[in-house]
Amino acid sequence: MARLKRSSIVLDKATLRISGMRSISETLEFGDGLSLAEYERRIQTLQMKLSSYNTMLSTLDEAVGQIELLEEELRNYSEKMLMSVATRYGKNSLQYMQAGGKPRKSSKRPVGKTVLTTAPTTTIAAVMTLNTENATLNVEGTKALVK
Repeated sequence: MARLKRSSIVLDKATLRISGMRSISETLEFGDGLSLAEYERRIQTLQMKLSSYNTMLSTLDEAVGQIELLEEELRNYSEKMLMSVATRYGKNSLQYMQAGGKPRKSSKRPVGKTVLTTAPTTTIAAVMTLNTENATLNVEGTKALVK
């Protein structure tokens, strides 16, 4: 994903402001180093630095893309090298493990579903009662009238 290029609200405002000040006078100066010439120099400095920054981001994005491409190529090459070792020496060989391969498991997993053999838990044998208008509620949930 490409990095977002940067813009500057401060630069945009300064560009609009200097164009308005030029309409007043092309040689506007207030003393103490406050002049249109200095203002324009500072605007151009920020524009150049911002442009340079955005160019570097583009260059960096290109470099990242090249690195990712090289990584993918190396990943594929590594897999081919490991498969070549497996073809020559076998996947259960010491050479395959030395090359970074993982040995096959010698035992197979059981096929089919396992059945849970634990017994269900027993409920409390005592009858719970709920006295509401001469009625009780036993464990099974049926109501019995009490008179």
